[in-house]
Amino acid sequence: MKILNYTILIASLTLGSSFSASAALESTDVEQLDTLWSASFNEGNTVGLMSLYTKDAMVFPPSSEILDNASSIKAYLDGLRNVGFNNYSIAEVDMQVKGDTVYSTSLWEATRIDAAGNEITLDGNITNIIERQEDGSWKIKLQSWN
Repeated sequence: MKILNYTILIASLTLGSSFSASAALESTDVEQLDTLWSASFNEGNTVGLMSLYTKDAMVFPPSSEILDNASSIKAYLDGLRNVGFNNYSIAEVDMQVKGDTVYSTSLWEATRIDAAGNEITLDGNITNIIERQEDGSWKIKLQSWN
C-alpha cells in the first residue's frame, strides 16, 4: 500500500496536478496535501507548490510581512530555498472540517545550511485554512506558521 501511495504522490508531482479529494474529506487527505507540499518544497518545485494554493491565498510567515498574492508567496518560498532551507516535513496535529473548509494545525520541521556549512534544525507550528474548489480539489486559502 505504501508503494501505491508513493507512486500516486510521484505521479501528482510529475504531472503538476493540484491536490484533489473526494467529497468526504479524510485526515489522510490533509496529510497527503502536507506530504505533497513538503515534497514540492524540498524538490524546489515552487510551480507545483503554488498549485496547492488558491488564486487569492494569503501566507503569514514568521516575519512581519503578509504575502497576499501568488508572486509574493512564490518569491518568499524560493527565498527560503535559496538561503538553504530543505528537508521540510509536516506532521498533522488537528483537523476540523466545516462544510467546504478545513482548519488544519500541524507541526513543521526543516533544516537549514548556514554560511559555514552547519546544518540547523528549525521547527514550529503551521495553520492552514483549506477550501474546496469548484472542481472538487482542496487548496490552501490561508497559511500561517511560526
